[in-house]
Amino acid sequence: MKPFAAYLAGAAGLALVAFVPAQALAQQAGGKVDIEADSMELFEEKNQAVFKGNVRASRRDVKLSASTLLVKFAKNNAGKTEVTWLETSGGGVQIVTRTQVISGDWMKMNVKANTAVVGGGVTVKQGTSVVRGDKLDVNLSTNQSKFSGGRV
Repeated sequence: MKPFAAYLAGAAGLALVAFVPAQALAQQAGGKVDIEADSMELFEEKNQAVFKGNVRASRRDVKLSASTLLVKFAKNNAGKTEVTWLETSGGGVQIVTRTQVISGDWMKMNVKANTAVVGGGVTVKQGTSVVRGDKLDVNLSTNQSKFSGGRV
């Protein structure tokens, strides 16, 4: 099975989040992002937005679904808003790419470090191959992934 090859990359402002396959991260920066949820709260003083209830986010051919999505953002040196952190909670997170379906209870992504972690009954499906584990750490810069926390 190929390394886990999907995830999220920046976006901004009033609750924009961008999703891209890791192997195309450099080539596909930017682009339209669609987010739907039952509710959204913006906490400007904390530089974060929270999407709750049936969260669905998509960009090109990558889709994310979750119960809750927390987006943290900050101004960069050019004064533009950049996403710095993404986090799902409430169980039932699923990331769907052209080649894989990744599911777990939660996901955390450090956008600046370009790393992500999926935890809680993680399943990665690629074609007829399935890998399961407790926790999946992914370095999106190197496209290296590692299951840990019990038997795989």
